[in-house]
Amino acid sequence: MAGTVLMAVVAVGGCSNSSGPETGDSAKKSAPPGFSGPEPSIPPLGTAAGGDPSKPVDFKGGGAVVRPDGSMTLPLDAYVSLKDESTIVRAENVLAQQCMQDKGLKLPDALTLDNGPEPPAPYVIYGVMDMKAVKVYGYREPSPEKEPASGRPADDGITPAVKRAYFDDPKSGRLGCEGKARRKLGGKNPETLFAIVQQLRSQTLNATFQDSRVVAAVSKWSACMKKSGYDYANPLAPAHDRSLLGKGLPVPKGATLPPPSPAEIAAAVTDVECKRKTQYVQTAALVSAAYERKVIEQRSTQLQDARRTQKRKVESAKEIIKAGA
Repeated sequence: MAGTVLMAVVAVGGCSNSSGPETGDSAKKSAPPGFSGPEPSIPPLGTAAGGDPSKPVDFKGGGAVVRPDGSMTLPLDAYVSLKDESTIVRAENVLAQQCMQDKGLKLPDALTLDNGPEPPAPYVIYGVMDMKAVKVYGYREPSPEKEPASGRPADDGITPAVKRAYFDDPKSGRLGCEGKARRKLGGKNPETLFAIVQQLRSQTLNATFQDSRVVAAVSKWSACMKKSGYDYANPLAPAHDRSLLGKGLPVPKGATLPPPSPAEIAAAVTDVECKRKTQYVQTAALVSAAYERKVIEQRSTQLQDARRTQKRKVESAKEIIKAGA
């Protein structure tokens, strides 16, 4: 919903005086920490790749896909199945319910999750990019309100006894029904394939925003914004500028921010136009894809082992769900 401000999950690199992104074999700068050798090569970007600010980004190349609606696919996405994650969560719910029943307690609906974890949307990482969305929502999340950040619904009906029985106690190492369900399904190392992929994605994103070509693209975007009177160091900064969000409108009762105002929407529209003029999104996507390919190569054994473990876990989860139905 419009009341949710876009949240950053990575730090965007600072500005650079570089004239533009290096591509192909011309990328000779050293890769950021965590990656050896030079910065990985990316395909060259021509003007046809999306410099026209009147047209949405529709781009495919170098292992990256960016669609007009702002959705994106990168190499690590091949290892994530939201359907599998949902199946695992449903099985953990069944096991947790059984554990609570053994203690003479009922698992409240508020502690029963319906879906597994989801990766952050591309706009959370790279900034707004969907012109249709920003014309309505500005810098707010263009979707209905989600559950709280913990991934859990509000804790209605959760008594102290339920809390003690369900939640783990990290200090003592005691597992509650939640932890016991994870352990029973996942074994001594319940880390999911999704969690491993997110760790690797975080590593590649840190490298992406330190890469000289993305730093140069950020600098170009910042200069473009400044021409229209907006002074921001990177594409995630406007969504955190409380002097911009809802500028000129009163804060409704019970809200923390005003709704998107014409001033906020105008800034977001300019933001998307500057991203298209500078090809920031395409550059960041290509560089992200290049680092993801490198990390997949470096961690191929770990990923393949995790994928096999995930397959076994999903099969066990299906049996648990069937038995508990």
